[in-house]
Amino acid sequence: MLLALAVVGDHVLPPFPWLRLTTGIMAVEVFFVVSGFYMQMVLSQRYASPGAFYLSRAFRIFPTYWLVAGLAFALWPANGFHDIANLGWQPAILLFASSVLIFLQDTLLFLGVDHGELFLTANFHSTAPQLSSYLLVRPSWTLALELYFYLLVPFLARLRSSHLGALAVILTGARLAAYGAGLDHDPWFYRFFPFELPLFVLGMLSFRLLSQIEMHPLSKSRPLALVAIAGLIVLGQCFVLNVPEQYSFVAATMAAAVVPIAFAAFKDATIDRFVGELSYPVYLVHFPIIQFLSDNYAAVVAMSLLLSCLIVVGLERPLERLRHRLAGGNRKKTQPMPPVTTKAAFGLASAADRQS
Repeated sequence: MLLALAVVGDHVLPPFPWLRLTTGIMAVEVFFVVSGFYMQMVLSQRYASPGAFYLSRAFRIFPTYWLVAGLAFALWPANGFHDIANLGWQPAILLFASSVLIFLQDTLLFLGVDHGELFLTANFHSTAPQLSSYLLVRPSWTLALELYFYLLVPFLARLRSSHLGALAVILTGARLAAYGAGLDHDPWFYRFFPFELPLFVLGMLSFRLLSQIEMHPLSKSRPLALVAIAGLIVLGQCFVLNVPEQYSFVAATMAAAVVPIAFAAFKDATIDRFVGELSYPVYLVHFPIIQFLSDNYAAVVAMSLLLSCLIVVGLERPLERLRHRLAGGNRKKTQPMPPVTTKAAFGLASAADRQS
């Protein structure tokens, strides 16, 4: 649902480009919260070692990305390759390596190129050419941030909730200090990894509240969960309409209260799992379709769904079975990582991390 909102935000609001931008920003940042929730969950319940977790995440992220990037590469115009070659060997190597490895794609947003030399820039929009415009799958810079989260999360999951809360507060303070120093524009306000990490951490903390929510008699009420989700959407839209876009992260934090409620109510819903399966390939394929095939909304939606269904059935489900077999051999027989706390709350759990 979240990634669908990102696509909708990019393509159904053409009369209001600034609203399209802020809606997309909020969707990306809410996704970081959701990702933190899910990563805390799987680490608490499934993997016996960071290595097993990393292997599983690699199976989830890279094959689908490589397939979509390969399709984009096949559609890429010849003059585009010529332009990349003319950038110089440093930019060309960085573009090639980041397109294959995903890592460092976000770094392109902080670099410019001049006579074949790379240089740091605080505003990539003021540089020409923009290196990020040569990405095979333009939204995949978000995957680079996700991979950084994945590298850290086995270690973050060991921390007490109070320590996670302190980390989020410190990094948010650093974000606000950067705003005061003039770094309050794109890419600093939603693409700079240290400033987005607090949202991921907040998602981890929201999962630690799940056991409290599940004990409530209304925890499985789907109407209540739908009201909470609708409330998040309405409040988020009101926020982005009235608050500068660099503060969209404040609206995204509201998702931390809604995600546990939605998960408790819909975790066993078949349609929810199917939408979840489609969300990643849809997120990746929609931009190459717009860039190379069609910008007609109906055509983009139809082709994105069709290609995504083929990817899910032909690639992701077979890999998912393999991932589960690998995870089965690495499931926890003991508790090498701290289990989910039952009394954790954001910034308030200094003594709450016990065995559940």
